[in-house]
Amino acid sequence: MKKSSHTIHTLGRLSALSLALLPLLQVTADEFSYPTLLASQSDFGGVGLMQMPTGRMAPEGEFNFATSYNDDYQHFTASVQLFPWFETTVRYTQVQDLLYSNDPSFSGNSKLTDKGIDFKVRLLEETNWLPETSIGVRDFGGTGLFDGEFIAATKRVGPLDFTLGIGWGYIGNSGNLTSDKKDLNYNCDRDTSYGGKGGTVDYQRWFKGCAALFGGVEYQTPWEPLRVKIEYDGNDYQSDYPVVRGRDRNAMPQDSKFNYGLLYRFGDWGDLHLSYERGNTWTLGFSLQTNFNTLTQIKRDPAAAKYKPIPAAPLTHVQTANIPLDSVSPSENIIAAADTTLHIKEEIADTHLIVQPKEAMLKTTIDWNKVAQDLQTISGYINAKIYLDSDSITVVGEQTKYRDRNEAHQRAATILANNSDLTQIKEYRLIETHYSQPITETRIDAEKFAQVASFGYLNAKVTDASQVAVPRLPQGELVTRTDKDWLDKLGFDVAPTMVQSFGGSEGFYMFNIGVTGSANYKFTDNFEFGGSLYLNLYDNYDKFLYDVPPDGTDLKRVRTLIRQYVHDNPLRVNNLQLTWMDNLSDNISYQAYGGYLEMMYGGVGTEFLYRPLNSQWAFGFDINYAKQRDPDSMFGFFSDENQFDPLTNRAYRVQTGVVTGHATAYYQPEWFPNTLLRVSAGQYLTEDKGVTVDFSKQFDSGVIVGAFATKTNLSAEEYGEGSFTKGFYISIPFDLMTIKSTQSRAFLSWMPLTRDGGQMLGRKYNLFDVTDARAPWYTKPSVESAK
Repeated sequence: MKKSSHTIHTLGRLSALSLALLPLLQVTADEFSYPTLLASQSDFGGVGLMQMPTGRMAPEGEFNFATSYNDDYQHFTASVQLFPWFETTVRYTQVQDLLYSNDPSFSGNSKLTDKGIDFKVRLLEETNWLPETSIGVRDFGGTGLFDGEFIAATKRVGPLDFTLGIGWGYIGNSGNLTSDKKDLNYNCDRDTSYGGKGGTVDYQRWFKGCAALFGGVEYQTPWEPLRVKIEYDGNDYQSDYPVVRGRDRNAMPQDSKFNYGLLYRFGDWGDLHLSYERGNTWTLGFSLQTNFNTLTQIKRDPAAAKYKPIPAAPLTHVQTANIPLDSVSPSENIIAAADTTLHIKEEIADTHLIVQPKEAMLKTTIDWNKVAQDLQTISGYINAKIYLDSDSITVVGEQTKYRDRNEAHQRAATILANNSDLTQIKEYRLIETHYSQPITETRIDAEKFAQVASFGYLNAKVTDASQVAVPRLPQGELVTRTDKDWLDKLGFDVAPTMVQSFGGSEGFYMFNIGVTGSANYKFTDNFEFGGSLYLNLYDNYDKFLYDVPPDGTDLKRVRTLIRQYVHDNPLRVNNLQLTWMDNLSDNISYQAYGGYLEMMYGGVGTEFLYRPLNSQWAFGFDINYAKQRDPDSMFGFFSDENQFDPLTNRAYRVQTGVVTGHATAYYQPEWFPNTLLRVSAGQYLTEDKGVTVDFSKQFDSGVIVGAFATKTNLSAEEYGEGSFTKGFYISIPFDLMTIKSTQSRAFLSWMPLTRDGGQMLGRKYNLFDVTDARAPWYTKPSVESAK
């Protein structure tokens, strides 16, 4: 895309484009005000100009997926504004003229790919006098291809956003603030090597070496979609890979220190940007954006029942008893005159009354199976069991519909109120279960709820009449259907499945997509038999030719055997196991399981979790004995540790038996709201020992963005490329994509590489997820719905 070496040619082109747009500007311009100038992405991802960052931050929750392309690089970036003061970016860069390796039998024509992570922290918010000032690090977890640091200040003046900053490393390679680069051996005394096999944090060289001033301005034109950028570049491009590793040592000449760009915004969902950089190179980019805080979806749920409590009615002759008058004493089981009209048999009117238990009338006059169906359809409690006591109604069921449990409680209590007599029933008890295990109990005062439901006072809400407690055994008689056949205990599910990784040597994007069908049979509420079958529809793992690290420390192959499991065997039993789940006490849950636990491993294990109600903390541990499944057999296991791959003509080792498990602490801090920290320590599948740290942030819509890293006792050389396990994920509530409320989620993971170190055993159930209702994280209501 290199067209000219003269900056004046660039100015001419941009001037011509501006003249072409002038009529549109004149038509839509407002002579009294300009459109709002919004933050935009740089070529490297993250808020910035083109090559250079700015001190500006995007609105909290903004997510950008972008790509930019020129003759030298193609960047793929994902940026998210985690907090108002913190921005992070993940980037993959393909170097256009360099191959991943010199061995075409291994990596083919795959381009050299660099993986990098950036972050930026705001130091000062913009005021009338102070600029918005931020400090940042680019490519802090990569191979050093673009690593650099900066401090930038940005100040808005009308439609103009001015930036001035200081950069080090890649951002400051021109060294215009330091002495002549020739006196510093062309690298500004900055260590440009990287630790291990890449992917480590080489903080020892931060803010060292050459330093350079950079700056620029972004202009919001009167025409709202169009913005103009001009920047003064702090880099001289003499240390870029195409220059230092390519055959052409003058591969990236810089004919001008100024870069110029135009940006066109498509509503609130995308930007198209075109820039002319270094005085000779055109760069084209496009970004898609959304905001995780403000995502909403209109719902078409069944209408909530209107509050219409049944009035007190005359007693019917359902159950009678002849009792002498002189033996009658006050009792909750005898209907007094204040409750209803008494019917007296004429022949015994002088000596006897007709009486019956209170719950008997409700049991015989209400179709409780229909009530249970309404509870499922309208309030989301599936497979609800209803128990009737003398003065309470208890519902036991799993809440699958509403993340906002207050809405579920309001709907359920209304249904119960409409099918009971307030003079008899004093309390509604909602015992929420998950996988048939009682998790929480919500007790709703019937009289107080009557005031709430009838709007008896200002701002009445269901929480005024309810309290959440540790669940107790249901009281009274089960009045819903009990004659269930074996089909009622059998469940089915079919779902699409996708696994992916990025930036590998054999191919930039590796993935498999298929369909998973699952079924489970509940022998009891505690004992289940279940399994899942995976059908692979398409994958490109035939390219996956894992290369054992060259230091002779060949690890037992764990996840790097994925080609044999996915590509070579398109139909596979992923899971087939027996599970027992129960509670040891009010705060301790446990499970025991055995069978084919996941696609690659089978075995037995157990997990315990301590999780008090409404607690910020939870603690658990799991321990498992696992053996690696033979990919050439549907149900077999490896019996010999030493194996041979005829496709790669290499020998390798597998896991024929390992004890693996972890102790895990979970923390949802009140002082750092809407975040979850999870720390696990233990032994992994390839027998390495270490720690996994997982941090996630939940936005107002319920979208969760998280990252994790695992460091074990494996050296970077033993681990291989990447040095240690790391990854990112996004969890999206399905009800942001559908018109029906649901607690289900879509989970998208982003793994830079598939490696064997730091790999956990997959388990069908995780007790922290099962007990989520105790201190909601995955089922936390969106801010919009909670208002």
